[in-house]
Amino acid sequence: MEVKVGDSPGTSWIQAGSKVGVVVGADWELRVRPHIDVPHLMFLLAYAADQSGWKDVKANFEQEDELFAAVASGFSWHATWAVERGLLRGYRRYEERRADIRGRILFGEHLARSGGLPLPVHVAFDDFTVDVLENRMLRTATQLLLRLPRVTGDTRLRLLRLRAIFDEVDPLTDWRGVTAPKISRLNQRYAAALRLAELILASASISSNPGDVGSTTFVFDMNKVFEDFVTAAFRNSMRTFGGEVRSQSQTHSLDEAAILTLKPDLAWWVGGACHSVLDAKYKPILDGVMRNGDAYQMLAYMTAYGLPRGYLVYARDSGVEPRVHTVRNSGQQIVVATLDVTEDPDNLLAQVDQLASAVASDLSPALTHAA
Repeated sequence: MEVKVGDSPGTSWIQAGSKVGVVVGADWELRVRPHIDVPHLMFLLAYAADQSGWKDVKANFEQEDELFAAVASGFSWHATWAVERGLLRGYRRYEERRADIRGRILFGEHLARSGGLPLPVHVAFDDFTVDVLENRMLRTATQLLLRLPRVTGDTRLRLLRLRAIFDEVDPLTDWRGVTAPKISRLNQRYAAALRLAELILASASISSNPGDVGSTTFVFDMNKVFEDFVTAAFRNSMRTFGGEVRSQSQTHSLDEAAILTLKPDLAWWVGGACHSVLDAKYKPILDGVMRNGDAYQMLAYMTAYGLPRGYLVYARDSGVEPRVHTVRNSGQQIVVATLDVTEDPDNLLAQVDQLASAVASDLSPALTHAA
């Protein structure tokens, strides 16, 4: 997002970039809406998080036409369903100083910290508690959603009820990078709510530093949303053809000294060799011509990896069919492909299957069969 000083005193021009969502201050609110409608955006998010259960995660979004309201509504439904039969419990390990002895005494810690006093004693013990990571994630996500405006009606009532249910659960103090535990038979009913909680925790932040204006943000980077979706969907489609799909691979550089490192979004490897590279771009091609910078980037990838063909995958395009640009003198080809994110999920996934087939066709039939 770019902010420039406006023509009049005290005014500014704000130009949205790739991020969508809401930023809320003490007496102001800024919202950036995505170009695609909410159900399609939520499909991209849900599929990237869970390719097998995205239909369950996506439920309850169709009735909302605003991004934040959709996330809050969907989360409140799934979290409420998850805890209807009671909170999940599990063993959690604690190490603390106590006036009484519980569990095992940590003699080394006690001697180092007690200063010769018998109490308090440093102990370690396991407790069967509701204060497990699953509940802590749901409680923290609930609190973050309640801090933001326009959570009204039934959604707010469900969130308030959830906050009361999670009253004995400690919220996460730092949720950056937190991911849900592996889904098992024990926490299966939490699966959809945890997927949404991950999205909320990854997209929300609170600023309350001394001297600063406190603010709360809930923002998605559409570049990353599209890249994550393409990575998950392409990897799933390529299972038919074997090999390995690597994301953000850094095995090659453009120069011999390995100073000009390269990191294509996706690379398809077969038999220990890279046979294709792809780069995902959440950009529209409205004039039928790809961006020069994108072409130069892909040419660098193909040169470093010694490939005759590379794929630029865009989210929207004024054209209908993929176009192939042949590089002068080298004969290398840059394929411009499109995944129309405004299509229904089944049609969009079918487009990814077509892309996978095109990539696999670049490999010789013998190698494809061997893979």
